[in-house]
Amino acid sequence: MKRLSRLTLRQWAWLIALLVFALISLEALWLYHVHQQVLNVHRQIDVVRQQQFHFNEVLSAELPESARQARVKQISKTLSLLETGGLLPLTLQEVTALQGIPAVTLKSLLSDWKAFTGSTDSVTQRTHALLIAGHFEVLIRDLHRQEAKERTIFTYSLAGNLIIVAAVLYVLVRSFRRKILEPLHQLAINAIQHNHTNGLPDNELGKVAININTVIENLRDASDFVTAIGEGNLTKDYRELEPDYEPGKNKLADSLIAMQEKLRQINEEEQKRKWANEGLARFVDILRSSQNNLHQLGDRIIATLVQYTGSNQGGLYVLNEDDPHHPHLELLSLYAFNIKKHQQQKVKPGEGLLGQTFLEQQTVYLKELPDEYIRITSGLGDASPRNLLIVPLKLEDKVYGMVELASFREYQPHEIAFVEKLGETIASTLATVRNNQRTQRLLDESRMAAESLRAQEEEMRQNMEELTATQEEMQRILRESQQKETYLNNLMDASGDAFVAIDRNYCVALRNNAPLFEQFIKAGIPYEKGFNVLSLFKADEVEYHKAIYDRVFQGESISVVKNYFGRDYSVNYKPLRAPNGEILGAAIYAHDLTHQQLQEKRISELEQQLARQTTDEVLTGLEKALRLNLEALEITRRAAGGQ
Repeated sequence: MKRLSRLTLRQWAWLIALLVFALISLEALWLYHVHQQVLNVHRQIDVVRQQQFHFNEVLSAELPESARQARVKQISKTLSLLETGGLLPLTLQEVTALQGIPAVTLKSLLSDWKAFTGSTDSVTQRTHALLIAGHFEVLIRDLHRQEAKERTIFTYSLAGNLIIVAAVLYVLVRSFRRKILEPLHQLAINAIQHNHTNGLPDNELGKVAININTVIENLRDASDFVTAIGEGNLTKDYRELEPDYEPGKNKLADSLIAMQEKLRQINEEEQKRKWANEGLARFVDILRSSQNNLHQLGDRIIATLVQYTGSNQGGLYVLNEDDPHHPHLELLSLYAFNIKKHQQQKVKPGEGLLGQTFLEQQTVYLKELPDEYIRITSGLGDASPRNLLIVPLKLEDKVYGMVELASFREYQPHEIAFVEKLGETIASTLATVRNNQRTQRLLDESRMAAESLRAQEEEMRQNMEELTATQEEMQRILRESQQKETYLNNLMDASGDAFVAIDRNYCVALRNNAPLFEQFIKAGIPYEKGFNVLSLFKADEVEYHKAIYDRVFQGESISVVKNYFGRDYSVNYKPLRAPNGEILGAAIYAHDLTHQQLQEKRISELEQQLARQTTDEVLTGLEKALRLNLEALEITRRAAGGQ
């Protein structure tokens, strides 16, 4: 017991978890075993019922003898499996051997079954059949009783397991409350009241109490430190409250000291931000007040910028693009420069430090420069400052000018950022001023152009009148063209013969609404505009028909007879020519020969009938009929030739 009392909470938790797992595993195995017994009995009932059904089939007179013998073998094998246990054929389900009273009933059933199958006397078979039927009913009833018994055992087992689990959970909850919740509650009350907690066991809770006591002491020191910071004392030393403080041991103190440092930085950043905002506001007023005079605006900008940043010298350059082929930076304003000694008034892109910065479009900040370097590469003349700041006046990736500042002290990052931010505003103002000047120049040019436009307006009005008359004439021609197209379509559809125009790509360009084309469409052949007529034929016939079209495209007219949908057609191919004689495609006419063939068949029959008749009266009548049919045939042939 003493050894158990020394266990930590984690060890207790693992021990309890193992015990609960073992208990639940044993209960689960027991319930699984009982449930399997119920399933086995239920499966045995199903097998017996199935054999009872097969036995009734054996007794049926309608069952063929071969099927009856198969059923008898199947029943014999299944009953043997019920006695010994094993896998059922076909389904491969395992059936356990019957036990208890059902096993006794099964033995009686097997005895009568052997007598039934071994006897050839019909009376004996009927007697044993009645006994077998009774045994089946008794066996099923015994199995149902056994199933009910197994289900009762399963129910009691499940209830007992639930009671055991509930009892174990009750003991665990009670122990958890006494060993953990009550000490934690006491810890929470003492922590709220900032009181120390003593007397807990030497486990995790005891260690937590010791740590909380330490935290309480740290919180008291931290509270005093935060109070001092809240009063605005950002320089107070934490060691005044905790002389033994060492960095890394007290995270709360470390965090508070880091917070103090962060607040100090935020205060400094706020001062820098305030300085930048005040400066931007001052320059906004300057940029708004002098947008009409560019030189006056430049003087005020560079003078204020040098003074506000604490610089010693400054210069403002603007981009001059009057000559698109030779753009350059032009000096607009100076401050604190010796203008007489300042000779470089224009800087080309890429020339010196200023020109190179213009091309790179990036701020340049140089420190500790020699006098010769500044004199040679910058626009500051003979001045000799130690720090040089060059900022491009950039707006949307376009540089409108440059600001150059020089000082004997170093520029701070927030000052450089301020000048860069101000550069965007100055660039926007310079762009606006340049645009205003350009707009004024364009207005003057537009006034001159307006007079020229008014002179052209009258000429355009006359041209519009002529154009209106031309449009009316074109609309009239279009209406006539549409009427002619409608007349042509009606004319093509008036004939029952099929007509189609094929371009040189073997595709349908135009066709009428003849019945032959309707039959093509009903057959699933899209004989419409754009349809390739060579796709109508089989692979071995394509070259033959393609050769016919090629001959027509060369100017030849061809006539053939083809069969479509069980009817013979006289098909005529003729080239289609443009007014200049160029062959654009082929025109195809298809005439149905069915009526003509019927007439010829009728004439042949009449000729045969005439040969069999011998009387002059009949001969005369036949000659008249033959003559009439010949005349009709001649008319039909002429009509076909005309088409």
